[in-house]
Amino acid sequence: MNKLNDLTISLLAIGFGLIVLVILFNWWQERKMRKTAEKQFSTPQSDVLMDDFSADAFEENAVLIDSSTKIKDVVDRYDTQDVHLPDEVEFKIDLGESDRDDEVTTQAPNVAAAETHTEAEESFQIADEHPVNRNLLPDAVNKEVDLTALFFLPTPVNGERLRQFLISLVNLDKPIFAYGLDTSQVWHPLTREQETVEFTKAAYCLQLADRAGAVSAETLQRFQQMVTEIAYELSAQVEWIGTQDPLEYAQSLDAFCLEVDQVVGLHLINGTGGRFTGTKFRGLAEANGLTMKEDGAFYAQSKSGQSSFKVINMENNPFSSEMLKSVALKGVTFQLEIALTESCTETFNSMVLMAKSMGHSLSATLVDDHQRELNDAKIEKIRQQLKLIQVQMTVKGIAPGSPVALRLFV
Repeated sequence: MNKLNDLTISLLAIGFGLIVLVILFNWWQERKMRKTAEKQFSTPQSDVLMDDFSADAFEENAVLIDSSTKIKDVVDRYDTQDVHLPDEVEFKIDLGESDRDDEVTTQAPNVAAAETHTEAEESFQIADEHPVNRNLLPDAVNKEVDLTALFFLPTPVNGERLRQFLISLVNLDKPIFAYGLDTSQVWHPLTREQETVEFTKAAYCLQLADRAGAVSAETLQRFQQMVTEIAYELSAQVEWIGTQDPLEYAQSLDAFCLEVDQVVGLHLINGTGGRFTGTKFRGLAEANGLTMKEDGAFYAQSKSGQSSFKVINMENNPFSSEMLKSVALKGVTFQLEIALTESCTETFNSMVLMAKSMGHSLSATLVDDHQRELNDAKIEKIRQQLKLIQVQMTVKGIAPGSPVALRLFV
C-alpha cells in the first residue's frame, strides 16, 4: 500500500514538472518572436508620406476650388494644381422673368470676417422678407410679338385716366393693349370694370405684326410719340421692352409668320360609289363629334374647347341643314391650320384617323391637293413637315394654338 502511494506521488511530481517545463518553453518562444517582430517593424525616424501631408505642408499645397469645380475634377488634377478656397464666391439666381430681373447677383463674404458675414446674413433675410417682383409684365404680353412701354407711376393713377390715353390711340393699323398693376401686384386689362382701381404701374403694348403684315413706320412713330406724351402727363418713368429696332424686327417677324402659316388639307372624293349624299355625310360627321357652325363648316374641338380642325365642302359651297338634305357631294376637305392648333401633331393624327374612317364608310378615296391618293408614306411625310413647323414656332416663343399665336394668325 505504501509502495503504491509512493509511485502515485512520483508520477504526479513528474507530470507537474513536465507542465511547468512546457509553460516555460512557450513563454520563451513567445518572447523571442516578439523581439524579432519589434526589430522588423520599428517606426522610422522620418516618413515621406506623412511629411508631405503635415499640417503646414497641406496649407501650402491646398487645391484651388472655384464655385464651378466638381469634386471629381479636383481629384483628377490634384497632382498638378493647388487648391485655395476663394475669398468670394458669386451666386447667380435665374428668375426667368425678364431681361432686367433675369439675374440677381450677390457676393458671399469672406468667412474670416465676422462683421461682413453678419451683414450678409442680414441681406439674405431682407431678400426673404421682400421677394423679387415677378410681375414685371402681364402674362398676355409677349416680348417676341409686342413692343411695350412700361410706366413707373410716381403716385397711383386710377383706371379711368389710364383708359383715356388708350382711347386716344386710334386709327392705328395694329392692335394696342393696355394693362395696369394694382397695389396687390396683380395686372388687369384696362377695361371699364377697372376704372376705379388705383394702379402703380401701366403697360401699353403695340403688336408688331399680324396676318395683314408688319407694323408701319407711321404707326410705330405715332405710338412712340403718344407714349412720350403720356409719360409727360403722368410724370412717369418709361422703360421700353422689346427690340432696339422695332420696325426691322416687325418685318422679320412678319416673314417668319408667312413661313409657318401653313394649312394641311386632306380630301375625301367620290370613289367607286360615285357621289355620296349630304345626309350620310352629316350623320357620319356628327357621329365623330363634329359640329356645324354658322360659316357652313363642321368643326372638331380640342379638350380645352378650342377648334382644332374643320371639314368643308370641296365645291366651296358652305354646308347648311337644307342643302345637306338634298345634295350629293363630290367631296369634302379636312383642314388644319398649324399655327392655330394646339398639340397640332396629335390633332393631325386624329384628323387622319377620322378621314380614313369616314372615307371607308362613304366608299371615298383620301387624296392630296393634287388629287393623288394619300398612302401611309405620304401621310408620314406631311406629319414630319408639320412637326418641323411646330418646333420652329415653339423655339420662337410662339407655340401653335397659344394665345399669342391666335393674336398673330387670326
